[in-house]
Amino acid sequence: MIIVRTPYRIPLAGGGTDHSFYFKKKNGNLISASFNQYVYCLIQKRPLDKKILIQTTITQFTTDSKKIEHPIIREVLKYFKVKPGIEITSFADIKSGTGLGSSGAFTVALIKAVSIHLNKKINNKEIAHLASYIEINVLKESVGLQDTYASALGSVRYFTINKNGKVSHRNLLKNNLKLEKYFNNLYLLNTQQQRDASKELNNTIFAKDSESLVFNNLLKAKEAGNRSKKLLSIDGDLESFGHELTNQWKIKFERSPSSFHKEVDNKIQQLIALGCTGGKLIGAGGGGFILVHCPKKNLINIKKYVQKHKLQILDFEIDTLGLSSFEL
Repeated sequence: MIIVRTPYRIPLAGGGTDHSFYFKKKNGNLISASFNQYVYCLIQKRPLDKKILIQTTITQFTTDSKKIEHPIIREVLKYFKVKPGIEITSFADIKSGTGLGSSGAFTVALIKAVSIHLNKKINNKEIAHLASYIEINVLKESVGLQDTYASALGSVRYFTINKNGKVSHRNLLKNNLKLEKYFNNLYLLNTQQQRDASKELNNTIFAKDSESLVFNNLLKAKEAGNRSKKLLSIDGDLESFGHELTNQWKIKFERSPSSFHKEVDNKIQQLIALGCTGGKLIGAGGGGFILVHCPKKNLINIKKYVQKHKLQILDFEIDTLGLSSFEL
């Protein structure tokens, strides 16, 4: 049995600039952090019945990979020309649709597991590239490059994307003890909401005809990404990053000022009043998690707020490995 796990990710800055319609004209830059909640993919052979068994949120038996209902599994098996006689199981620490990049994480994990199954050597960056290709070019999903690369590579990384789609990255956590300590005061607050990232993007200004409106907004995101890189660097002013989180949220709020996002904005302002230095909603659209920075001395106020508003608080740690696997 092959077992692969890949972490969820938290977008910290520059979200939106990883979409091809932007980086093909202006280049992209962004910062993502991977953390210790995971998507798991298990593969084992079925030598007796030569069928394909899929066990995710649904269970499916088939002898024809083209008839697999799960689109990502179908296309990955098709790409690698995987023959029947295989069982694929997937589960996760956090349910999908919460803005943490679950779809990209699963695609990355599946490609890694299949490559091991077929004895193909593919490094993590190549896996991220292929996962993005399948999601964007094959399945035509309205997603960016961030999720697959952040999940595959792990840690806290600054990504740049040139106009040809080439992704470069820098590990901001390397030899940065100050940043490690700072992340101990970051928390994810579960809003108990779910959303489809691709559908949500179709309801933002990305789906409008005004190209200037989109590019002006993403220019702000790109500039915030550059500022954030400086703040999170070894000699950066980390005390100002909470404010930058809120600034990121305001940029994102401009894209989709829905009634739910107005509720989130109110919550973020209330959390800041209670002692958080800043916060933002995670993911492409509505629902999911609010990321906040809160000094330990003010955490009791936040916990009371979370309890009162029936939220959930997730205290997390950074995952530095990215894709990892072992065999039983």
